[in-house]
Amino acid sequence: MVLALCQGWVWAEAKALVPIDANGVAEIEYNDINSARVRAMRNAIENASMQVSANIQSTQVMENGNLTVDHLRIHSAAKVTDIQVISEGRDGDYYRVNIMARVAPDKICANVMANQYYKSVAITGFAMENPQHSTLGHLGSVDRSLPALLVNDINSRQGLRALSANYMTLYPNTPNAPTQISPRMTLTRAVTAAKDLGVQFVVSGVIRDMAMENPDAPRANNWDRWLKKVGITKAKRTRHFVFDLYVHDGYSGALVFQSRYRTYGLWNEKNNSIIGFGTGRFFATDYGQEVRLLLDRAVTDLQANIQCQPFMATIAQVDGKRIFVSSGAESGLRPGDFLSVYRTSQKFDRQGDSFWQISDTRLVAEVKQVQPYYAVAELAIDSERLNLQVDDLVMAW
Repeated sequence: MVLALCQGWVWAEAKALVPIDANGVAEIEYNDINSARVRAMRNAIENASMQVSANIQSTQVMENGNLTVDHLRIHSAAKVTDIQVISEGRDGDYYRVNIMARVAPDKICANVMANQYYKSVAITGFAMENPQHSTLGHLGSVDRSLPALLVNDINSRQGLRALSANYMTLYPNTPNAPTQISPRMTLTRAVTAAKDLGVQFVVSGVIRDMAMENPDAPRANNWDRWLKKVGITKAKRTRHFVFDLYVHDGYSGALVFQSRYRTYGLWNEKNNSIIGFGTGRFFATDYGQEVRLLLDRAVTDLQANIQCQPFMATIAQVDGKRIFVSSGAESGLRPGDFLSVYRTSQKFDRQGDSFWQISDTRLVAEVKQVQPYYAVAELAIDSERLNLQVDDLVMAW
């Protein structure tokens, strides 16, 4: 019976995959075949994804009657797997590829090339909007204990490496979090924290509610079931738990994910009990069990959304054609991998607020050597021709 169910599930999944033939093309620059091939493959995968599931969004910005910005964004919710290269090669100044692939529509990740690299995240302390809510049970350590639980849960899963930074919080003004950011929806404090900690993403949050629904409700006791038989019921000691979760990109400060999580459970502990958040006694309560389930859901969402982001790492040193990347074997990098190279520059908008701009050099660097915490990659041309600097980026989709 179990075997039949498994076979049915596999058959249903295979049936959902759509075989697609797609082409990709990229211009060859600096006579760098490897870079052109990577971009042509990416183009082919994007085209395969678009054939199955695509949405088109257009954004136009008018200033003083003139069209100043015209963005056409094509987004696909399809996932491309089982890629086979049918043909590829140079065609004059272009590199062309033809692939066959199976495409699964309606996946959470857009038309990105899946990679095996681990992305690093720092979990900061969670601010408390109403600290008095933590009085019952002495749960005041929730601002640090909750991030610690997230770190442990994340590190037990694939694709992410989490570091604890629960000694810092990003939001001094909790009611407005995360709106105390720039008009471009970036948080410069997240960039600073990411650079200090050496991570790609910064996870933060605010605990909004831990209050009792009815503070005067009596505790449950053995007489309750007898009272219920004669039609007498007592108010339940329901306690709420609500928190907001934010994920900022550590290189730009951009908010890439946010969500609110809420649950409730029964809290029948004595008012003067010292339980502590995240302890064994806490998770033995009905309330603690509901909070545990909520945290599991939050980590699942966190993992799914961050895995849809490209892998990024800073360039720590440049030396001719060689670049030293501030990630290594612990992130899954291996010799022979290709990483796209990007320039970073600080810009200022009309309000004087700074933001980071990332520009594609259209070249890739091949990883030659890998150490636990750094890697050495090689370009087809000298880094001086691209004006590469320390803190520029490499990226893998």
